[in-house]
Amino acid sequence: MTMMYVGWFRHLRESFIDSLYTQRSAPPHTLIVEIDEPTIIKIGQWPLPLSVYGNIITELSNAGAATIGIDINFKESSGNQQEDSAFIQAISRSRTPVVLTAEIQPDGKIIHPVGRLSSLALQGFPNIFISSDGIIRSTRFIVKEFPSFGLTVAKAYRERHPSSNFTVPNQATRIAFPGPARTYPFISAVDVLNKKIPASFFKDRIVLIGATAKDLQDYHKTPFGLMSGVEIQSSIVTTLVDQIFYKNLYAFSLILTGLFSASVAFLAMYIKRPIFLVLILLGMASVYTIVVFIAFDHQYALDLFYPNLGLIFTGAAVLTTQYSVTAREKKHIHETFSRYLAPQVIKELINNPDALRLGGKKENLTILFSDIRNFTALAESMGPEQLTSFLNQYLSFMTRIVLEHEGVIDKYIGDAIMAFWGTPLPNSNHERDGLVSALEMIEALEAFNKQNARLGNPVINVGIGLNSGEVTVGNMGSEKRFDYTVIGDSVNLASRLEGLTKVYGVNIIIGESTYKTIENDPTFLCRELDHVQVKGKKHKGRIYEAIPPRRHNVIRKILNAFNRGREAYYEGRWETAQKEFASVLFSLPTDGPSLLLQQRCTEFQKKPPNNWDGIFELTHK
Repeated sequence: MTMMYVGWFRHLRESFIDSLYTQRSAPPHTLIVEIDEPTIIKIGQWPLPLSVYGNIITELSNAGAATIGIDINFKESSGNQQEDSAFIQAISRSRTPVVLTAEIQPDGKIIHPVGRLSSLALQGFPNIFISSDGIIRSTRFIVKEFPSFGLTVAKAYRERHPSSNFTVPNQATRIAFPGPARTYPFISAVDVLNKKIPASFFKDRIVLIGATAKDLQDYHKTPFGLMSGVEIQSSIVTTLVDQIFYKNLYAFSLILTGLFSASVAFLAMYIKRPIFLVLILLGMASVYTIVVFIAFDHQYALDLFYPNLGLIFTGAAVLTTQYSVTAREKKHIHETFSRYLAPQVIKELINNPDALRLGGKKENLTILFSDIRNFTALAESMGPEQLTSFLNQYLSFMTRIVLEHEGVIDKYIGDAIMAFWGTPLPNSNHERDGLVSALEMIEALEAFNKQNARLGNPVINVGIGLNSGEVTVGNMGSEKRFDYTVIGDSVNLASRLEGLTKVYGVNIIIGESTYKTIENDPTFLCRELDHVQVKGKKHKGRIYEAIPPRRHNVIRKILNAFNRGREAYYEGRWETAQKEFASVLFSLPTDGPSLLLQQRCTEFQKKPPNNWDGIFELTHK
C-alpha cells in the first residue's frame, strides 16, 4: 500500500477524485465578459485596441461593478500612444478596482504590466499549474510572496464586501469548480460596448474579462473537461471568496484500504458461492462511494480510488480469470485505437498491452501539421457535396501515407491534419518517419492534383510543419468522451512552423530538433531558412526547408548562393546579402525564401534594426 505515497496510481486516483465534482449553481457574485468570436469580428482585429478595454472598464465602473479583473497580458506597449493613453485614463478614472496580470517566468522573474499600468492597477500572476497528466486541478495563491490573479481579485472584492472569515491557504489548494464550461454567466464584450446589458446586471459583482474565442486557444483540461482560461480564473476567485477549501483525508483512506482488503480476503475464505461475494463487494463499494460523494460536498476529500481498488484486487483473485482480463484488454485497445492507428500497430498493442498507458505522460515525439492553402476560397467555389467528396479524397491520400509509416492521426481540423510519431509504441526513428511522411505527402499531392485536373477540380497546394520534442501524450477528455492526443510547446511550435510555410513560400518547414537527427542522412536535402523567434514564445531556433526529391537538383544549383546570402544577412551585411539573393532569383525567380530575405534586407538598409543578432522576431503566428 506504499504505492499510495510513491504515486504509482496517482493519476488514476486524481481522476477518480475529479469525478466527485457535482455541478452547483453559478456563484452570484461573479460573471465573465468574454472576448468571443462576435467581438473580434465586430472590432476587426486581435489583439484588440487598448481603447476597447478602456471602454469596457468605463462601462463596468459606471454600472457599479465591485471588482474588474482582466485576464489578458499587457506586458508590451501597443505601439499606439493614443490607445495606450485611453486605456491608462480609463483605469485611473475607474471607481472600481482593476486587476491586471503579472506573469511569473520559469526563472522566477515577474513580468509586470507595461509602463504606468504597473502602478495604476492591482496585479496578480495568472499562471495556471497543470498536473503532469495535463489536467488543471489545484492552484497556489501566493508564490514568492507575490499574489495570484485570483487572490488579488478576491481581496479587492472582500474589501468592498468584508467577511469575518477570509483565509488564504499557503499551500497548493484544490480549485472549487462550480461546474463545466460556461457555468458562470457569460456576456459578450461587444454587448457591453453596445450597452445592451442593464447596468444592474453588473452592480456589486466581480467581473472578469478574458478571451474565449476558439482561435485564441486559451483552453485547458479540468475535472469538468475543456474550459477557457478566464473561467478557470473565475473558479479560483470563487474558491477564495466562498472559502471552499477541500481537506485531504488520504491517511484515513489508507487505513480503509487495508481494512477493505483484509475483509474481502477473510470473507472469501467462508463464502464459496461467487454470487454472494459479488453482492457483498458491490454493497461495500456502493456504501463507501456514497460516503465519499457526501464528504466531498462538505469539503472533505476521501480517496475514492484506493479503497475500491483494494476491494477489486482482492475480489478479482476469486471472481476473474486471466483469460477474461486479457480478452477485455484486447477489445478495449482495438475499439479505442482502431480509428487512428495503423492495423499493424494495433496488432502489436494487442500482443503487448503493457506498451499502452492510459492517462498523460511525457514522451519525445515528432508532430506534423498540414494545411491546404487558400482553403476558404476553395470551399466557396464548391457546393457542399463536391467539397465533401474533394476533401475526403484528399484526406484519404494523406492519411494512408501517415499510417504506412506508423504514424498516428491525432485529428482532422477541417482541411488540416495533425499527426504524430513515436507513441503508443516506442519508435527510435520517429523523426525520420515523420519527415519521410511529409515528403511523400508533397509527392502524393502532385498525383492528387493531376487526378483532379482531369476531373475539372481545382489544383491545391499545402504547407507542412514538422517538429520534434517532449510533449504530454495520452487519453484526455471526460469519462464518456476522450481523445488520444498530444499537447505541449513542441506541438504548438509544429503548428507555428506550418503557418510559416506561407511566409517563406515553401511546402515543408522543420524545426531544429528534427533537423539535427537527419542532417547527416544523404537521403534528405534540407536548407536552413532563417534563425527566428516565433510570436508568443521565448524559444529561438533555426528553421529548415525539407526539399521534396523532385526539386533536389533545382535547389542544389542555387544552394551555395542562398547560403552565402543568408550568412551575410545574419551578419547584417545587407548589400552583400541582396546581391547573393539576386543571383538566386536570377536562376530561380519563384524562390520564396530568397524573395522574403531580400525584401527584409531592403527594409533593414532603410531602417537598420536595433541590436541585430541575426535572429528575426516574427510578429504573427
